[in-house]
Amino acid sequence: MRQLFLFICGALLSAAASSQAPPTQWIESRFNLWQQNNFQEKIYVHTDKAAYLAGEICWFKMYNVDGYNHQPAGLSKVAYVEMLDKNNRPVLQAKIALEKGFGDGSLYLPATMLTGNYKIRAYTNWMKNYGADCFFEKTVSIINPQKSAEESKYSGRELYDVGFFPEGGYLVNGLESKVGFKVNNRFGKGVPFEGLLLTNQGDTIAHFKPARFGMGSFIFTPWTGTQYKALIKLPDGQQQIVMLPVAQETGYNMRLERAAHGEIQIKVQTTEPANGYPVFLFVHTRYAVKKMLSSILEKGETDFSIPDSVLGDGISQLTVFNSAQQPVCERLYFKKPLQKIQITASTDQASAGIRKRIRVGVSSAKESGEAVSANMSMAVYKIDSLITTDECSISNYLLLSADVAGTIESPGYYFSDNEDIVAADNLMLTQGWRKFKWNQLAENKKQLFQFLPEVYGHIVTGKIVPSRAGLPVKEIAAYLTVPGLITQFQTAITDSIGNIKFDMKNLYSDGDIIVQTNNEKDSGYRFEIDTPFINTYSGKKLADLSHMDRNDAVLKRYISTQVQNAYVYNQLNRSSAKLPDTTAFYSRPNASYLLDNYVRFTTLEEVFREYVLEVNVRKPGGKFSLPVMNTGGQAYFLTQPLVLLDGLPVFNIDKIMSYDPLKIRKLDVLTSKYFLRDNSFTGIINLTTYKGDLDGFEIDPRATIINYEGLQLQREFYSPVYATSAQQQSRMPDFRSLLLWSPELKTDSKGKLQTTFYTSDVKGKYAIVIEGLSNDGRPGEQIIYFDVN
Repeated sequence: MRQLFLFICGALLSAAASSQAPPTQWIESRFNLWQQNNFQEKIYVHTDKAAYLAGEICWFKMYNVDGYNHQPAGLSKVAYVEMLDKNNRPVLQAKIALEKGFGDGSLYLPATMLTGNYKIRAYTNWMKNYGADCFFEKTVSIINPQKSAEESKYSGRELYDVGFFPEGGYLVNGLESKVGFKVNNRFGKGVPFEGLLLTNQGDTIAHFKPARFGMGSFIFTPWTGTQYKALIKLPDGQQQIVMLPVAQETGYNMRLERAAHGEIQIKVQTTEPANGYPVFLFVHTRYAVKKMLSSILEKGETDFSIPDSVLGDGISQLTVFNSAQQPVCERLYFKKPLQKIQITASTDQASAGIRKRIRVGVSSAKESGEAVSANMSMAVYKIDSLITTDECSISNYLLLSADVAGTIESPGYYFSDNEDIVAADNLMLTQGWRKFKWNQLAENKKQLFQFLPEVYGHIVTGKIVPSRAGLPVKEIAAYLTVPGLITQFQTAITDSIGNIKFDMKNLYSDGDIIVQTNNEKDSGYRFEIDTPFINTYSGKKLADLSHMDRNDAVLKRYISTQVQNAYVYNQLNRSSAKLPDTTAFYSRPNASYLLDNYVRFTTLEEVFREYVLEVNVRKPGGKFSLPVMNTGGQAYFLTQPLVLLDGLPVFNIDKIMSYDPLKIRKLDVLTSKYFLRDNSFTGIINLTTYKGDLDGFEIDPRATIINYEGLQLQREFYSPVYATSAQQQSRMPDFRSLLLWSPELKTDSKGKLQTTFYTSDVKGKYAIVIEGLSNDGRPGEQIIYFDVN
């Protein structure tokens, strides 16, 4: 009661303080509270290439970071990756284990895939709470010489995507406004064009054309009662007429200009009767508050000035609030990043022959030159007319693409030395912020999260379904088993409507899982297990694949793929020998018996009676009972222990006692009370068969058996060694165009690392692509080239 009283007093004082706080403090405190209650994750996926042939393997590394400062995020232990077609149908899916924010995996691209563009997207269970717009997305191209692309609905006539975007969000009657525009073709590329801004009466207001990537802006003063339209003259001779948004009778607008000496000037105007009233400018970079300013409106306008230096790297969001603390205008601003790691790389030779060793030295440092350790991934591949270097990198994704709603053409341009601030400004005008919604701030409601973070491992979710009406679904104990040599077993209790969650650590199985209740007392139920892959999608469109002839590069790459699959298929599809923790869920047993070390009896009753001292075989009322000795050996537990066969709980002791003991390799006994989630057991008896496959044991027909893919086992990258003359002269063909994929490189405390690989029989120009992230959240990348001749 005292705690309740103090809580109520604190809440009342907080409410009173909020009501009396200045508006600037109120907005900032509400925003900070939202930020504290909404931890954000952001995933970047480095793929080995951006284009593939069907039959190849797509290799990738995942960088999961804190969405605020980009430091590696250790919250989630599982990430989900999907490859989607143009209709958002999943073609491939995988669950990837994350360790301290990093994970890697691969996707085999089947020979049945059609030629076209596909979307790779990745997310964690926690990220599902914030919608598909927050997921990582990247376009990759798949070429299948044996499978034509699906017929495009745009064949015969090019269609264009045309959009107009008033600065600040609205056109307002009588207020001069800047309007951004962009025109893309069906391949997602900006196109040159000429435009006219016209009234309904046909009067010309302005001429305009794009500056770069099909984007640009113009300035005009709109009036209510007049409808404005744009006449677009496209490069193929087509003309399109697009209506502009209708001007509001009253409202606010904002104009941002880059002034001299690194200052940003923001002019706010309004047609509302607000003279003498304040307006507020709130600025944040990835939820870190950078500025909160107020100013008084005079003659319907006021100005703000902000030094560019106070803003964080990447995208900042500038929001104007009126005197009632309502958001009325919003704008994005891009600051070219400075806080990156500088990655340098060099090879021991600029060109090499076939089957020769190449040494690569890599260093990482801050922009000041100070060495910094970084976690990196490296791909080495041949570039030609089919495969070129990837436009998506860890820097331009984390600091640009991830924080806007639209697709960005050539994102690396905005990070280059040739970057044009006008092009960056046009980009910000034509994009939308996709994460924070101000209505969440105004409502001040604590968000309810549907999806839990997977902090220990994969969470299997589902629902219990009664076989007949009237059966309760609340607080029913359920058990999940993954049969195998490693005992994977978990329990859970249903909630009030029958939902169930199993926390599964190291669930690497790709076979069956078995879910059941204790059918000795809770019979009549079955389970429906959910897919962990979400079926909502972002609004980003997948562009068509540009026309590509079946040229010499495609033919050579196709032959190389077929040769590799024919000669080294087993090596290409070999999983890593590195296994997860192989101890059983109960860790170490108090006693363990390898039955082949003892006299083999024909019944389990004899096995237990003759040498399993920790178990007391009893048969009260003609039914077997196997109470386990309590730790210390003073007495036996009075209730049954948990009895498992290859991880499957067996509640009918007579049934397990009739099982053939010659099929059992090992018997473990835990002689203490064991707590697992909401259940407790008076000891555990675990029987393991030779193959961990239940070996003929009849599963209760009321159990639910589901084929369920667990976490992906890492595929080993195939990279032959040619260290000896015999290896170099081998007649085994080596047609690799991807010479190296190394996802787990780390520079040391001096910022250094060295790695080696061998060239193949394929001559040409090769790229070495390195991407990485420092512990303090600095991304970086580097590309160097060498020749094989």
